[in-house]
Amino acid sequence: MVEYLRRQNKFIAFVLIFIFGFIVYSNSLKCDFVWDDEMLVKDNIYIKDWSKVIKIFAGDFGSGSLMKGYLYRPIQMITYAVDYSFWGLRAIGYHLTNVVLHILVALAIYWLTNILFNTKILSFLTSILFVVHPVHTESVTYISGRADSLAALFILLCLIFYIKQTTFLKKRSMYFLILFSYLLALLSKEYSLITPMLLLVYSYTFEKKILVKEFLSILCITLIYIILRVIFIPPHIISTGNFFQRIPGFFVAITEYLRVLLRPFNLHMEYGNKLFNFYDAKAIVGVSVLLLLLMYAFLKRKNDKLMSFSIFWFFVSLLPVSNLYPINAYMAEHWLYLPSIGFFIILAKIFTLLYRTKIKYLKSIAIISITCVLFFYSYLTIKQNNYWKNNLSFSKWTLRYVADSSRLYGLVCKTCIEAGDIKKAEIFCQKAIETDPQNPSAYSLLGVIFGIKGLYKESILYFEKAISINPTYVGAYSDLGITYERMANFVEAKRTWENGLKVNPESLMLKDNLRRLEQK
Repeated sequence: MVEYLRRQNKFIAFVLIFIFGFIVYSNSLKCDFVWDDEMLVKDNIYIKDWSKVIKIFAGDFGSGSLMKGYLYRPIQMITYAVDYSFWGLRAIGYHLTNVVLHILVALAIYWLTNILFNTKILSFLTSILFVVHPVHTESVTYISGRADSLAALFILLCLIFYIKQTTFLKKRSMYFLILFSYLLALLSKEYSLITPMLLLVYSYTFEKKILVKEFLSILCITLIYIILRVIFIPPHIISTGNFFQRIPGFFVAITEYLRVLLRPFNLHMEYGNKLFNFYDAKAIVGVSVLLLLLMYAFLKRKNDKLMSFSIFWFFVSLLPVSNLYPINAYMAEHWLYLPSIGFFIILAKIFTLLYRTKIKYLKSIAIISITCVLFFYSYLTIKQNNYWKNNLSFSKWTLRYVADSSRLYGLVCKTCIEAGDIKKAEIFCQKAIETDPQNPSAYSLLGVIFGIKGLYKESILYFEKAISINPTYVGAYSDLGITYERMANFVEAKRTWENGLKVNPESLMLKDNLRRLEQK
């Protein structure tokens, strides 16, 4: 395999990346919609009607499901609309798109590393390690994680086109490709605002002059985006701790990120918004690692550009999710999607050095090591995909690590209701409320449970409680009206659905309920 690459056969490299990518994620095609997938895809009225495209660009990413959101990712929503056009609500099509996007990101990594270091073996190893590593299942197997691969793809393309513009004769077409790629990245995920800093990392590490016209254009787009974003979709401020209280969490996260990259076991969602102390052992390790690696990157920049670039890339890419600006967790595995490229470049460099040595047994060790690592990562990825099979397997797995998540208890409750296990559903619903007494979904689920039992008066009280917590909760309005309908109180059912439409005028669910009632 490596001998083919030594003959500069890019085609073989691309084929192997595709093959490994599809093999490790082949069982993800059997997975269902999980967790936020139901909101973003199944309940999203905008992706099901191309006449709603303008509304996709005009609202936050939850508006199509009539849920209040604070994120703006229209490109992600457009890709769901394309998937829906081909697949309807068959999850296999959405998973297939995620896998293809992940492979395209790996190919973009190959392209970028080959431009930077002109080493095809290094480029191949970096890309294939990236494509099979299990830490990326949260971005690939989880349909709602698609924003990570979309943003990464366009950020990489923006950087590639920018480098080509610095290396070759300036072309107007390349200038527009740079700006267009960056714009698509911004419309895929807010995280893409880090792109200008990554361009500076490239210029600083490789001692290249900054392209003034291109860079200023990017900064203008950035400024316009931020202004419009703040005006139309104000940021949601998380109130967990002040700035200085959150800093130790970033250092703990660095330690944990290195752990899951080196030993990718016990991967899971929902690390939570915890606060740590500076004397926490993991915080101390994180500070030490950060200082030592950055010191090496600055001091050895001229002699070891690969290491310097990879270190800078890793830490700069982590800045948007460092929780220095308050976000919803101190760490998350999918936040490693872009930063991990730096880690894989370094790992690929180690394997490349071993392979190129003149000592025969070291070359054999390199080949064996590469093979073992690839199969080890591939096995873990295939295994990890199984935990995303459906809501029940996902929630049970995650609750092993996060015992205080009201949302997860609610998810288990919902799956138990769907399976007809009402007794167990009520237990998990009560746990959801105990964990978070202000979780409207939990009260609504409890209303459903009492409705199934035929205890309509109690059911109504829980639906009303859910609405009082979240006055825009469509599901609670719908189920409350259905409860009145079962009680033959059609006047109250109609009033409930009409009240729901006042705060959710585009709800197809409530409109269908009223239409059905009028036909009786």
